[in-house]
Amino acid sequence: MLRLPDLASMRFAEDPETLPADLRNAYLDRIELEQLKIENSRLKHANHVLSMQLSTYCRSDYAAFPDEILLVIFHHALPPSWLLHERHSWASFPQDIPFVDLQMKLSILGVCKSWNRVGTGLLYERVTVRRITQLPVFVRALEGREELRSLVKHVDMNCFVPRGYSKLHEHETERILELCPSLLHIGFSPTFCIPNLPRFLPTILDSRSITSLEYSHLIPYSAILPSLAHLSQNLKSLTFTIPAAYGEDYSVLVFPRLEDLCLGFTAESVVFPEKWQARPRRLWLENDYIHTCAAGVRQLLHAYGPTITFLRIYSLDQEMLNRCPRLEHISVACSIASLTHQRVRFIDTFTCEDPPFYTIESSNGAFPALLCWRNLEATMKRFRYVPRSIPPNWEESQGGYGGADDSVTAFLEFTDSALVNGAAFIRNDRDTSDDYILEDEDDDSGSSEYAPDSDENGSSSDAASCITVSEDGGHLQDEFYTQEDWEVGREEVLEIFDRTRDT
Repeated sequence: MLRLPDLASMRFAEDPETLPADLRNAYLDRIELEQLKIENSRLKHANHVLSMQLSTYCRSDYAAFPDEILLVIFHHALPPSWLLHERHSWASFPQDIPFVDLQMKLSILGVCKSWNRVGTGLLYERVTVRRITQLPVFVRALEGREELRSLVKHVDMNCFVPRGYSKLHEHETERILELCPSLLHIGFSPTFCIPNLPRFLPTILDSRSITSLEYSHLIPYSAILPSLAHLSQNLKSLTFTIPAAYGEDYSVLVFPRLEDLCLGFTAESVVFPEKWQARPRRLWLENDYIHTCAAGVRQLLHAYGPTITFLRIYSLDQEMLNRCPRLEHISVACSIASLTHQRVRFIDTFTCEDPPFYTIESSNGAFPALLCWRNLEATMKRFRYVPRSIPPNWEESQGGYGGADDSVTAFLEFTDSALVNGAAFIRNDRDTSDDYILEDEDDDSGSSEYAPDSDENGSSSDAASCITVSEDGGHLQDEFYTQEDWEVGREEVLEIFDRTRDT
């Protein structure tokens, strides 16, 4: 059976005049509606095409940059790398330099796919583990995403290792060494450790890529000796603390390629430079009580002084300076106006007051090759690598003076001035800490806070739950764990981290 519109169209085609007026009008309205629908569809398609072209035109000015150009731009937006390399690590807090660096990188990841691709490389290139719960999370990310492994080049283990976590720390560190073929640097610089608690560090047996090792004074020399023995031929940078005693099995180590050597002192350190045969170009002697071990310093300068061009030291005398004939750059914490050297071109002093003008003028005779004498704020001693280009736009001139700027925060415009204490911008606020994780499939990183359970006295410190301080200042072992051989499992730590992140 034919419907009315179909019958009307047949009769309209045969003889339009014979069709009733109402049917004829309905048929014409139907034809007009179909034409309007077709036109509307065509206009929508044209509008979509033009919108896509417009969005392409707008994004072409910034999103079509090659990755190499984006990488250069991002490096200029991030804090300079020397601000991230401190002599001693501290617990993280809002608005410290590593925190600002992390937040900037996370912001870059969220812009677009091209920025995310470049920003992922920046984020994973330098990884700092500040809490033990971050370690298995980071390893889980490397195990789940193979493309991330080659991005990791610099890893610092700055986390406190509680009792029961030593085996986990050792195992997960071994996994990082296995999973990161491009790793150049690995450091172990915890801010705190439990006295008399054995430390388990993996021995780095075969890693041709690693050229830099760093160990804080909390890591005993006996724990790092096996790794030094295996990597001595390839190391270019080495940091450790001189031990207080030497075992009979402590062999002599030869470092043919070593360029940077940073040695720490303690009150018990016994100096035997014959144990570490090297010809470094840059030498750091980290000790604020240099007068207590001046004899050891002279031994080190006798062994390494003939080849070094840079020396960082607390204080020195003319005899020490004479042991360094090639020295060009001195970084010292006290005045050296009474000394003299023929080849020194740069002098950095870390004091709170500028040297008097007559001292600068008279230095031309004591240091005839001098180009720049900078007086930097005392807190700048915390940074191991202070570039020569500070202050910015400094122009070299014979006998000129590149004094300190009004405040070193002039170089740190990306920090919050409300949280900066004058020029001493390194604050030791340990109340708040932010972690970041690196394992999510869609978002390469995130943020999470880790707040350990408070004890009955209201303490929320990791260390507070594992150690007790006696009235005379000594350390007493706590009975927090009933089983001495208890060790946490990896899955348990991951569950703790995920649960803390969700809350």
